[in-house]
Amino acid sequence: MNLFSIPSPDHHDDDHPENAKRIPAILNAITNDATLQSLISNLQSSPASDDQLATIHDRVYINSLRDVMKRAPAYIDTAPTYVTPASFDCAAAAAGAAIAAVESTFRTPHSAFALIRPPGHHAPPDRAMGFCLFNNIAIAARHAQKLGAKKVMIVDFDVHHGNGTQDCFYDDPSVLFISTHQAGIYPGTGYIDEIGSGAGSGYTVNVPLAAGAGDTVFAQIAEQVFIPLADRFQPDILLVSSGYDAHWRDPLASLQLSCVGYHFLGRNLSEIARKHCGGKIVFVLEGGYDLPALSHGVVNTMRGALDLAANDPLGPAPRREADVTRLIEKLKTTHGP
Repeated sequence: MNLFSIPSPDHHDDDHPENAKRIPAILNAITNDATLQSLISNLQSSPASDDQLATIHDRVYINSLRDVMKRAPAYIDTAPTYVTPASFDCAAAAAGAAIAAVESTFRTPHSAFALIRPPGHHAPPDRAMGFCLFNNIAIAARHAQKLGAKKVMIVDFDVHHGNGTQDCFYDDPSVLFISTHQAGIYPGTGYIDEIGSGAGSGYTVNVPLAAGAGDTVFAQIAEQVFIPLADRFQPDILLVSSGYDAHWRDPLASLQLSCVGYHFLGRNLSEIARKHCGGKIVFVLEGGYDLPALSHGVVNTMRGALDLAANDPLGPAPRREADVTRLIEKLKTTHGP
C-alpha cells in the first residue's frame, strides 16, 4: 500500500476536535504494527496547484481563502471551521497528496491511503464548510479522470454526509457517489431522495442510518448496496472518503462501527476495486475524533485492504444494533435491485 501523509501541524487549534494530534496518532499505530508497516511504502507529494484546485473549486473562492490567511487565526464557518496563517498551504498540500495517491495507483495496481488534513468532504465548490477547506476527494476524482478513468466511484463512510462531494457531482453521470451517514445530524443533508439531477439522476446514493447502526448493518449495506451498484456502474477507480467518527467511541455522533467493521470495509471495498478497477483504490482520510478509535480504525482499514487479519484492541460496540431492513428495501425501490 502506498501511503501519503500530510499531518499539517501548522493547521491546529488545540481546543478543536480536528487538530494536529490526529495523524501522529495514526502513524504511531502503524509503527506499532510491524506486519502492516512492512507492506507500506511512504511516498512524497507536492501541493495542489491553483489549476488543480480549480477543477472543483471556484477561483473566486480559492483567491478569497488565500486572502483570509492575512487575518488568521479566525473562524470562517459556523461548524466551526478554523484557519491559521498556514491553513491554505496545508489544505493545498492535503489535496496534492490525494492527487499523488491517485497517480500512484495508475503506475502500479497498489492500493493507496492519503492520511491528510484538513479533511474535505463537506467543502462545496464555493466555500469552506464543516472543518473542510478544499474537497480533497473530489479533486482526486477529477484528476483520475484526467489520467483516463472515465468512471469514478466514490464511497463515503464518514458518519457525516459528504454534502460537498455530492454537490460537486450531483448532475454528473461519470461519478457514482455513495454516502453512508447517521441520519439527522450535521450537515442536515443526505436524504434517500437526493439522487442527483439531470444526466446525473441516479448516480447519487444516500444511505442515512439510524443511531446504533454498526458492523452488521455495514455488512448488509456492502452486500446489498455497494456491490450491486459497483457491478452496474463498472468503475475505473474507487475512491473512499474514510471517516472514523462512525466508531462507537467517537464523541460527535452515535453510530457504532468497531475496528472489525472498518477492517471489513477495507477488505470489501478492495475486493470491489480488484473486480472492477484492476485494484485501483484510494482511501482519503476525513473525520474521526477519538484518537484510539481513529488510529486503530485506520490500521484495520489498511489491514483489511491488504488481506491481513483484523486486530481490534477497543472491542465491540456496547449496544444492540439498529435494524435497516426497511431502509435497504427503500434504497432498492429508489435505485433498483
